[in-house]
Parts: sequence; C-alpha cells; structure tokens
Amino acid sequence: MEKLESTLIEVLSFPCGVSSAGYPYFEQEAWETFRDRVPHLFTAGTRVLEILERLKPEADENRARAIKVAEQIVKTACITAPTDLWLMRHVLRTFNELGLYQRLLEGEAIYPAETWVDGVRLNPSELETDLHFLLARGVVEQYDESFRIAGHDRVREYQRIVERHPAALTRIWERALRAETMSPSEVDLLASLGQNLEESKQTVQNHWIPTLEEIEIGYRLVPLVLAMRASMDLSGFEQGAHLGTLRAGHPRVAQSAQRILECAGWLDGETVTALGARGFARAPGPFGIIETYNGYMERSADILLNRCESVWVERSANVGASQDANAGTFKKANDALDKFRADTGFEFQVFVEHAIGRGEATRQRFQRDGDRLQYVGADLEDAAIDAAIVEQQAGRLPANMFFVRHADIGKPEVLIAEMQAAGVATYGAVMMVGNGFHEVRNQSDETMVEVFKGYARAGFILLFTEENALSVDDLRATAYNTYHAGFKYVHEKSGQGLRPSEPRPKPRLGKPLRAPWSLCAKQAGYTRLDVYCTRTRTIYPHKPASGHNPSISVNHFFVPDLILAEIEK
Repeated sequence: MEKLESTLIEVLSFPCGVSSAGYPYFEQEAWETFRDRVPHLFTAGTRVLEILERLKPEADENRARAIKVAEQIVKTACITAPTDLWLMRHVLRTFNELGLYQRLLEGEAIYPAETWVDGVRLNPSELETDLHFLLARGVVEQYDESFRIAGHDRVREYQRIVERHPAALTRIWERALRAETMSPSEVDLLASLGQNLEESKQTVQNHWIPTLEEIEIGYRLVPLVLAMRASMDLSGFEQGAHLGTLRAGHPRVAQSAQRILECAGWLDGETVTALGARGFARAPGPFGIIETYNGYMERSADILLNRCESVWVERSANVGASQDANAGTFKKANDALDKFRADTGFEFQVFVEHAIGRGEATRQRFQRDGDRLQYVGADLEDAAIDAAIVEQQAGRLPANMFFVRHADIGKPEVLIAEMQAAGVATYGAVMMVGNGFHEVRNQSDETMVEVFKGYARAGFILLFTEENALSVDDLRATAYNTYHAGFKYVHEKSGQGLRPSEPRPKPRLGKPLRAPWSLCAKQAGYTRLDVYCTRTRTIYPHKPASGHNPSISVNHFFVPDLILAEIEK
C-alpha cells in the first residue's frame, strides 16, 4: 500500500493542465506513469480512490486537479475494462482449446493467412480479427504479416484459461436472482463462479496488461451485473448503500454473487463502494452491448474452423442495452434539433427513428412536440419493433406512430417505399439514429456513400450518433480509458463497420481505418453542420503530441445540400 501511495503521489506531482472548457488533464508522462505503474482495476481501483480521498485535504491547487483526473480514470476503467476482459477470456480459451496459444508461447509466429489446426486451415479473416483484438490488449505483437507473443510475464498465465461455461450465464443468473427454480447443476455452476476467485492484491505493476485474476473477475462480473439490471432496481445502489444479502434462491448462489462483487471492488461486505456506485449506475449499457455477442464467443472455435453457419447478435437483449447507452446522446441530438429549428426557422412535420430499439429518441421528441408531428419507427429486427410497440401501448410513444419492419438501414428504399405508401413525406423529414449506421453489413466506403445518397435524394435530415472507430495505436495507448477495443472487436466479428468521425493519421499497427462518416456523407450530397454536432469526452486524458485526440462518439448533424440551399436563401 505504501508503494501504491508513493507512486500516486509521484503522478500527482506532475503539472496538471486545464482545458479551454475548464476540465483538468494530465501531462502525457503523468498519464503513462499512472496507466502502467498504478494498478487501478477492481479492488485495486478501490484502494486508489481511498488514497486519493485521503490526500484531498492537504492538496494544493495543482494536486487537487490531478486527483480529479485520477479519480475519473479509475471510475472509467470500472465501466470499460470488464467487457474487454470478458472478451479476452473467451478468445484466450478458444486459442488454448485449439493449441494456438501454446504455439505462441513456444515462440511460433502465427500467420493468419496460413494457419492450420489438425489439418484444417483456419479462417484467415476471423483469425486476424482475433489477433488484432489481442494486439490491442497487449497480448501479442505484430511483425509484418505475423503475430508473436508479447514479452510480459503475465501473458504466460493465460494458458490456464481452459474452463468452458454456458454462453447464457446472464440468463441463468437472472433466473437465480428472481428466485426461480434452479436445477442442481445450475446451482453448482453459479456457486462455482465465486469460489476460489481472488481479488487483485497488487500495489505495484510495470504494465497495464491484465493479470489472470483480473480477467477472471471481469468475465464473471459482466453477466452478473446484467442479470441484476434485468431483475432488480439498481437506482438506489449509491455509495454507502447497504445492499443486504442478494436474493438468489439459494445461499451458495447468493454467496457467489457477493464474492464476485467484492472481488470487483463494487461491494465492501454488503456496502456499495464508490467504485460500485459508479458501476451500477453506468456499466449496464456498455456491458449489455458487448454481452449480446455471446453467440459469437460461444462458437468462436467453430467460426475459426469454418464449421459455423451465420451467428447473430442477441437483438432482444441488445434493445435494452442500446437504450441505456443512448439516452444521453439522444437528448443532445434533440437539443441540437431544437436549436437548429430556432436558428433557421426550419420546420419539419415528420420524425423518423431508425434502428429504433425501444424508441428512446422518439420518446424524448414526443415529450417536446406532442402529437403535432407524424412519427415513424423502423428497424430490421422484429424484436426491436415489438419492444417499441410495447412502449407505445404503455403511452410512452405517440399513438400516431407507425412502424416499418424488416427495414435494413443500409437499404433506404425500404423505408422510403413504406413512407410513400402511407402518404408520409420524406422530403424535409428528420431521421434520428443511435449507433445504427455502423450496422450496415460488409460495407465498403463506396457502398456507404450510396446508402447516404439514398437518404439525401429522399430529403432526410440525418442526426445520428456513432462511436468513433479507433486505431490499434490509440487502443493500446489509452488502455482502459475507453471500451472501444471490445466494441471494435465484436463489430468486426459480426461484419459491421465502425468509422472515425474525421480523417485520422495512418496507424502504425493494425488495419487502416475506413473513410470517415463526414467524407461519406459529403460525397453523398450532405453538408455537416458542425455547430449542431456534439461530442463526448476525448479518449486521452492528456494532450497527445500528435494533436489527434478523438472523441469517444459524435452526434452528427447532416442536412441535404438541396434543403440547405433553400434555408440559406
């Protein structure tokens, strides 16, 4: 503990700047020292927060700013790290099953284009995606067309990840927390997840690569928290709240759940910690988005061996996760739309929400404009439309809203035809999308331009949120300051296409990034109105020497050139 505190004091002694918006930030050396030398995941994060709290009373102005930055980094990692660790365990277990990891440990270079297991040539693109994820998490290094094991001692421990669990752990936990009848084997399974689980006792480290214990904690935490989100109200789980014994239908299962939360640093006994309060409030959305890809992870060996037909996201679970994650960005987008209307005098009569989920964007717009608008909801998946109809029947979505099923966002003609058939004008309609355009499958830069052209010709004003695609260079340099390593990985596995907001420098590692959203839309006949775009926080807690510090995500605001010309007359 003394070593941890002395390292923290060293970090806090660096000059701490303040951005033009008034937010404190580390210098690069301070950030890299913290990232690499200060253990800050799970119970280690709780210890860091305790030390920082103890240092506050005597802190001068510079140290007080630095403490705020350090606290934010720890609380961010509480949300972002577990999903990466959940995915890492799945990928590493598969590599161990196929003997790939042992080959790496023995010094072999893995060439994705030509890797064979028991006489079967592995799928090159799928293997490359797996290896790029491990590259982003520091497990392997890239050498031209091949990958070799990284030099850190911790990576040798990963060969012990061999135990396989059912893909549906979240659903089993949920049944347990609802006190439903469990089979003896299910009770044994859930009870085993907390047995022999070791909390992080580190007070020193020389790299942010996770320990084996941290991987196991993250792997167990994600499905448990999602089951808690589905089976109970988490709104009262604030710091200092007394959680009590979890109702789990069986004492061994309740003890296992509590042990996982204690090892994660979210509980101290039955009391919610500062880390836990942050996690319960903010983690279910990101956790849910990643965990819905469990079908891919369950069948990852079959996918590599070309023994697997199509696998799809568990969309019914993804609907709620998307709503949790997008509520705040939809508010910013709706605020921007109101400002655009006030500034320009432009009025619209039709509001469309594509990739609808439960209709969160529409719910917010309905609260502002009521029944004076015609509302349209569209989605490719029946599960999303069904969930939105439930919201409509409950009175949370407008009664005059009609829905378009099987509407692939990558095929504008489907939505346009349904709206025309219903007598609803598309010209001047506003379409709001939360992280939906990246779902266009197997897209190229050229096909994405054509998608936007379809909406531009029909006259849709586009407001959409998209997570920025990040390079492997950025992912390694930011460690756990985003959850984008996992986000990027699951979307690549499912054939979806993340893009940056703006052009980025060519990365040193990994593949080049796709053309940015701004360029694709511009080539399709849209103008982006930057004054109405909003951005979340940047990925680095310091100012990189390159000057490139992209936001986590951007709310884009695009107007067709024809409509913009009319407004500007």
